[in-house]
Amino acid sequence: MKLHKTASTSSEVVGSIDDLLNQILLRLPVKSLMRFKLVSKNWQSLITSPCFSLQYNPGRNAAVGLFYPELKSTAFVYIHLNVQVTTKPPFTELNFAVDPDPIWIHHSCNGLLLCCSFVIFDHYRSCERSTIGKCFVYNPTTNCSTKLPRPGIMNGVPMSVCGIYLAFDPANSPSHKVVCVRESEFSTKLRQIEIYSSESDEWRVSGEPFVSRANFHNGVYWNGSIHWINSINAEVLRFNVDEERLGKIPMPGSMWSSFGYFGESCDHLHLILCYDLGPNLIVYEMKRDCSEWFVKYRVDLAEVRAALPEMAYLEYYIKECFHWFSIFSLVRSKKGSAFLVLKVCRKVLQLSLECNTFEEVYTLGDDAIGYPAHQYIESLHMFRGPASC
Repeated sequence: MKLHKTASTSSEVVGSIDDLLNQILLRLPVKSLMRFKLVSKNWQSLITSPCFSLQYNPGRNAAVGLFYPELKSTAFVYIHLNVQVTTKPPFTELNFAVDPDPIWIHHSCNGLLLCCSFVIFDHYRSCERSTIGKCFVYNPTTNCSTKLPRPGIMNGVPMSVCGIYLAFDPANSPSHKVVCVRESEFSTKLRQIEIYSSESDEWRVSGEPFVSRANFHNGVYWNGSIHWINSINAEVLRFNVDEERLGKIPMPGSMWSSFGYFGESCDHLHLILCYDLGPNLIVYEMKRDCSEWFVKYRVDLAEVRAALPEMAYLEYYIKECFHWFSIFSLVRSKKGSAFLVLKVCRKVLQLSLECNTFEEVYTLGDDAIGYPAHQYIESLHMFRGPASC
């Protein structure tokens, strides 16, 4: 009885010292922290504070999984990037109580997902003309979300939205911004940027309308800017979110290359180009000062193609086009290792960029084609103001 009382007293002492409790909590996995939030109001306050989140993740985290949308439903496939670990998916469908319409992931950024209701395309004019419905920023780790005002509204009229992206860097600020590129009200050939801030909870126009042939459907947030590929002019258009300034970066490579992938991982910006009908890839990385691209990895996919029996049925197509494979993601780790996540037929492969070995991590359904995969990064970020958890 005495021993039990001593143990109880010790735990009470530990629990009453916030600095000591904070050090213990910092060593626990994310799932345990989500449960321990319910212990007391003090524990919840410690775990959900921006300071704790920054201490828990002092640098950029690597992706632990990918979300991939199914073609004929609103469900998502979760692809875990560690084949030795089997965990329950954070979600299989996005259901927000305030919006019964189907929700899709438009962008992922440092643990947060930008989710919008169904995009309506205007088939009579251009595939870029689309109307965005309700938008949410969602943290699948904490299962918390916050609703945004509808973007692209000018004088009560919804404008055509070309692309919408999150700008969130937990190392610099606990708040987030969203960048929307829409059609200008002055001309269908002009583009206009709008910015949403979680601090003001409203959209506002940024800068003047501009002309660009960049692909605004595929943007990447890195180093304080959103980046878009303009393959026609062989350049990358970048928008500095804080300075609200547009700039351009020349693309690497040559006319004999084909664009394969554009993305960010662990605070590194990558561009992958394909050569020789696909077996050879060159992974470029952008310098931190945006002065130039440099070659980070060279990849030969000949062994991947030869090792898969399914490829025997695709030999004709391999000779005719580049698209016998697609790149889901390039994932870097804090320890320096890196791997590609490839889709070949219905198989999802993880290929090490250090030793060029690969393993299968998932088998997709028959209808899994054509959609991008979004990174899942564990994050303790909690939204300020009204949020649903």
